[in-house]
This record gives sequence, structure tokens and C-alpha cells, in this order.
Amino acid sequence: MSIVIKRTIETEATILLEIQKEAFEDDLRMYEDHDTSPVNEPIERLLRKIELFIHYTIWHNNVIIGGIDVRDLKDNKYRLNRIFISKKYQNKGLGSQIMKLVEKDFPSAVEWVLDTPYLNIRNHHFYEKLGYKKVGQHQINEKLILFDYTKIVNN
Repeated sequence: MSIVIKRTIETEATILLEIQKEAFEDDLRMYEDHDTSPVNEPIERLLRKIELFIHYTIWHNNVIIGGIDVRDLKDNKYRLNRIFISKKYQNKGLGSQIMKLVEKDFPSAVEWVLDTPYLNIRNHHFYEKLGYKKVGQHQINEKLILFDYTKIVNN
């Protein structure tokens, strides 16, 4: 499958928000993190992220299938704040391809960080396969603990 990532433009926000809600709805039901869930993010907040941060739209054959939110932590360190793809494109081997495209866009990166829910074993395996190491965890609410991951890049 042909996947490309491009910097998000404002007119893509509505489509991205719908995909984001769909992608995270199961997590919201499981963890009941109503205050922090991407499902409950208003369009104004997403537009602000697009304006302030490094936000990508994921395209497959000229169709928007997801988004990526990257934060510059300075000193060539970056945070993968959020990555999401439509459910109909999940579990098709696209994640590794997308991650390689993101990392390729930051050739001077020396470190990447991210977090993911503690019960999402598929995510743990996925990120570990890509070289991320679990370095800690933090609690969001009674039901949600996020595992913290770091990847040191040897340039």
C-alpha cells in the first residue's frame, strides 16, 4: 500500500477529528478517561495543535486515513504525542511504514519518546519492535496507566 505523510492543513481537521474519534473510541470505553481522551477533543483544540505543533496527515491513495502529532522537545528530541489511523486501515502492517516516514522526516533526532495505555499489548509489541524501550509509567485516572517509552537514535 502506498502511504505518504504531509503536513496537515486546516481544511483537513474535520476529517482527521472524525478518524481520531473512531480510532480512540474503544480506549475511551475501556479507560473512561473522559477528560484526556482524543475522542472528546474539540475541533478548536485540534486546529490549535495543527497551528502550533508538527502535525501530519496520513494519506493512502489520495485518501486521508489518519494523523500524527509530533512535539519538538528541543535538543533534537521529539515526542510522538499521538498517532492514529482509521479502523479499516488498522492491522494491515501500515504502522511500521508510517513510523519510518515520521522518523525519516527528523534525520537529526537523537531521541523519541511516547506513551501508550498499559493494557494495549499490541502497541507495546509494536513500539518495542521499532526499538522503543519502556522506561516508566504514569497514571491518568483510576483505570488508565500509560507506559512511557523512549527510543535512542544512533545517527
